[in-house]
Amino acid sequence: MLILPAVLVLGLGLAACGGGKSQSTASPSASAPASASGSASAPAAPSNVATPTVQTAKPTAAPASPSDDVSTPDASSIDRKAVETGDLSKDEYPEVGLDKSVRVDGDLVVSLGQLQAKDFASGPGEVGGPGVLIPVTVTNRSSQDLPLASVLSTTVNYGEGAGTPASEIVSASDAVPPKLAAGETVTVNRAFVIPAEGRGNIKVVVDLGADHGAATFRGSAG
Repeated sequence: MLILPAVLVLGLGLAACGGGKSQSTASPSASAPASASGSASAPAAPSNVATPTVQTAKPTAAPASPSDDVSTPDASSIDRKAVETGDLSKDEYPEVGLDKSVRVDGDLVVSLGQLQAKDFASGPGEVGGPGVLIPVTVTNRSSQDLPLASVLSTTVNYGEGAGTPASEIVSASDAVPPKLAAGETVTVNRAFVIPAEGRGNIKVVVDLGADHGAATFRGSAG
């Protein structure tokens, strides 16, 4: 009569031992998700691609008197229908030096600031590289506002004669303000890719729209 209870007690003891091993074996697998969680929270590698930021140039009050270096070019060569005929060269005033200012139609003055050699990063759809930052200043001495953003155009060529067109890096250039009020001036920085060997002779054309001739500058950008 005592044999059955002893066997029963022995069986229960073995079952208890087996249950403890099962819990011990499950422990390492339970810790795996915690390890995976720690891996997921590791910081990502920093990106080497910088997103260029375009800022809008801000107009300020124009100086009381214009610079002594303002040139009033001969307008007899200007063809007011040049845009219609497609020959934009006939819409350009005669060339002046890079350090001069050009009076356009009497009341608007265009000049260039100090040119700066820079390396430009590539924005979306652009090919950056060594180039020149060209500050373009427009002063409105008329009595009417000038709708600047819709008309201002700057093109650059390098080399002799017509030269090679330089690509503008829009992501490194300033955005043009919508308008330039009477009595205001603004400097808009324009970025162009120009190889070092081509900077000895560059041509900069600043156009204020079909109603005005284009100011044309030529010289060495270093």
